[in-house]
Amino acid sequence: MLELYLAGSVSQTIERARALSTLFDRAHHRDYDGLRQLCSQKLSETLAGLRQLQSETIVDEALQSPRRLRAFRRHCDRLEEIETIGATALATVQPEAEFLNAVVRSICGDIAYPLIPPVVSNLSTSHFYIRADYNLLTVPLLEGRYFLHLADIYHELAHPLLHPAYNDRPVLEPYRKAFGSAKIALAKQTAASILEAKRAHAVRPVQDQFLVWGRLWQTYWLEESFCDIFAALTCGPAYAWSHYHLAIKKGYEAFEVPTNRIETHPADDARMRMILAALTRIGFAAECATIQAAWENLMDHRSERAEPEYRQCYPDHLIETIVDLAHRGIEAIGTQLAVPGALTPWAERLDMAWQVFWQQPDRYNAWESEHMRLAAGAMGIRRSYP
Repeated sequence: MLELYLAGSVSQTIERARALSTLFDRAHHRDYDGLRQLCSQKLSETLAGLRQLQSETIVDEALQSPRRLRAFRRHCDRLEEIETIGATALATVQPEAEFLNAVVRSICGDIAYPLIPPVVSNLSTSHFYIRADYNLLTVPLLEGRYFLHLADIYHELAHPLLHPAYNDRPVLEPYRKAFGSAKIALAKQTAASILEAKRAHAVRPVQDQFLVWGRLWQTYWLEESFCDIFAALTCGPAYAWSHYHLAIKKGYEAFEVPTNRIETHPADDARMRMILAALTRIGFAAECATIQAAWENLMDHRSERAEPEYRQCYPDHLIETIVDLAHRGIEAIGTQLAVPGALTPWAERLDMAWQVFWQQPDRYNAWESEHMRLAAGAMGIRRSYP
């Protein structure tokens, strides 16, 4: 019975994959050539696997069918991924994407980004997100019309630098080694905290909490921290303001410490501490003082303050170690860092946008609209939308 099902379903899935290939073979803007090629390669590999299942001779169903069922499920999962990520991105290209693709290419050129610039799609239903395995950066539909969050592009550009798809790129080795050193530092920090809790005769749940934080640091937070530091060092103060902006719009408690649930990003305040520490290291101390004052004012208005557990989860010395290692790793791969008074073109545009936002909020919308058009013109993009 199961083999009858597989015979029909494998055949149907092959036809679905062949139909999907017509989208990748269709003409698209040259910005999407890389995505088309990547998706076509993944689709060919999936089709080969499905055809192997289709042609396999069945000798012993009891032995073969469970394995074939698992293999079929894997191919279906891969086909669904190609369709929902790559094909959907190509099928829903918006006019705004041409501008954002030009922005990403310009930023990558500004900072001597060591990989091929990702392709942009307006598919995000929340905020900026990158799929490094597809080299696809997704942003909200209208984000290309506004300056204030574009600094988050720099953060997303850092994720592929640590993705397994680029394990064999020699140019990234110093950055990856720095990340590895930070993981070792985190492991030592976790072990030291647990030992100290045992010596203080803390109850077992307290010791277990350090293990939970250690796992979150290792699994999620360290990479996000390296991306924050990369963005701060390459973009400059505009990235700190972008984090301030995002924390107000989407953040929760800035000093939140998870207990028994997964949080994929560090607490907003810990992120700001790392961003400001990175900026201070490269000469933006005055700007950091202004940002820090604004952040503290926000915390006062929200009546938020750090509890002892927060400092245990995000100790100063650990923050300093991570910033130091990330800074050295970024410098070693030859990325162009932000320089006070001599920012790269897009970093300067974003910095100016935030200055106008704070100094002339009543004029900001008109200023932003005009300077978006100027930025598009400078990159040879004719904007046909407001």
